[in-house]
Amino acid sequence: MNIVIIGASHAGIALADNLRKDGYQDKITIIEKLNIIPVEKPPLSKKFLDDDFSEENIQLRKNNWFKLNSIELLLNKKVLEIDKDINSIKLETKETIHYDFLVIATGAKANFLPDNLVSVENQSTLRNIYDIKKIIKLLIGKKHITIVGGGYIGLELASSLKKGNYEVSVIEMSDRILERVASKQLSQFFTELHQDNGVNIFCNDKLQEVIAKDNKFYVKTNFNDFETDLILVGIGVSPEIQLAQKIGIDCEKGILVDENYKTSCENIFSIGDCALNKNEYGIIIESIHHAQFSASRVSSFILGKPKPVFENPWFWSDQFNIKFQSVGIYKPNSITIHRQGKREGSHSWWSFINNELRCVEAVNDVQAFTIAKMIFERNIFISQEQIKNKALNLKELIQ
Repeated sequence: MNIVIIGASHAGIALADNLRKDGYQDKITIIEKLNIIPVEKPPLSKKFLDDDFSEENIQLRKNNWFKLNSIELLLNKKVLEIDKDINSIKLETKETIHYDFLVIATGAKANFLPDNLVSVENQSTLRNIYDIKKIIKLLIGKKHITIVGGGYIGLELASSLKKGNYEVSVIEMSDRILERVASKQLSQFFTELHQDNGVNIFCNDKLQEVIAKDNKFYVKTNFNDFETDLILVGIGVSPEIQLAQKIGIDCEKGILVDENYKTSCENIFSIGDCALNKNEYGIIIESIHHAQFSASRVSSFILGKPKPVFENPWFWSDQFNIKFQSVGIYKPNSITIHRQGKREGSHSWWSFINNELRCVEAVNDVQAFTIAKMIFERNIFISQEQIKNKALNLKELIQ
């Protein structure tokens, strides 16, 4: 039997690891379009200016791991098409590989600004090690950096660049940074954090014109005009679903999967950032946790083991001196309650819909995050009144 994984992503590597640890002894083939050993994604935006940052230090697995676990890793190989009728895939090199189970773990690609606004060659995005190597080279001799997009990647880049003594401006077209994924209170916290550290945050603003001249860019937005040396773009991603679409697999924004991450095609699964588990999550979850969780579901199904219980997604971000952690999915119509943590500078925000806890966001507050995770895992009912009670010790919620 051969299990073929398209994409040496966090999800793809996690699946291969789970299969071997759970006793699967037959063939595993991982096909990766990049010509590198896969690396961890978080350090790319968080640590790329650190002295000890290197490709070798952030590899997901060392080369000998694949050999020791008898996993065939095919680098620099692009999958052209899937033939679901004969269970095979065709590579750009004209090779054909048979599969018994196929797992699409292709992740997502960065979105670009319209080419008529900024030419593609003048936009730098961040999805892989090649992107960050390019950015590091482009930073040489530069002073002012403009980041388009106030999501987590954009803010982590801003934090890293400020620590590297660059001048940084962030342009966000929404009313606030992190609008799609975070509470208003957390958005305000991070806005103030970045402004206090010298980052210019322009919200409810939109690029109108960018003129490239003399190795600089002259930027005009709805409300501002300024000169910058480099433009980094972090305006979200688009799941890589084209292979699935070509063979008629049900897709929406992502590849539709059931609770076992099976697609609408027999023996084909999808995991990680390209998969849409609509029944349990309702949206595409872009996180390391979801990559690992979706991989565990597929491994268990293929090996006939009990299905891992549902887990609410969790996420983290490092910016300046802040360790941010969240669990659950924030919804825009939530009622959010703030709690001061036990330690100075620690906070948590608890968001409810119809008195049901949906999301907890914690800043420098590991205790609140850990307890919130346990609340979700144990399905404990928590009321708004309990969280509003400042005298409450959060540990009481899980006793």
